[in-house]
Amino acid sequence: MPATDQRHALKVLRTLRTMGQTNQDLLAAALLHDVGKSRYRLRLWERPAVVVMRAWLPAAAQRWGKGSATTWKRPFVIYEQHSGWGAEIAAAAGCSPLTVWLIREHQRDSAGPAAPGTQKAELLRALQQADSVN
Repeated sequence: MPATDQRHALKVLRTLRTMGQTNQDLLAAALLHDVGKSRYRLRLWERPAVVVMRAWLPAAAQRWGKGSATTWKRPFVIYEQHSGWGAEIAAAAGCSPLTVWLIREHQRDSAGPAAPGTQKAELLRALQQADSVN
């Protein structure tokens, strides 16, 4: 992972600890939630382009994130698909099923397949909150 992504992961971990979170699967997911971005590295100019386009044209940016990372859509594909790639990497490395699930779901707007109010949903919400402030 690039140094900037490593620093971001450590900040997310620190934020979760400050929030009183101690679940080891959650803390592991904090460190690894963006590991999928290591599959294809974003160029310096690509990161702000994705952020701006997601703010201005969110539906288009999401649509551009489908497919392979070989065209001009590359930065959008990386952004949209990195959580799935990260989950694959974490699973292959032997992470727990909960850590893998948290990594896969960390960009979802809701708790996805987890029922609201469950521990899984609360852990995901905490990860998303810590990610968004860092």
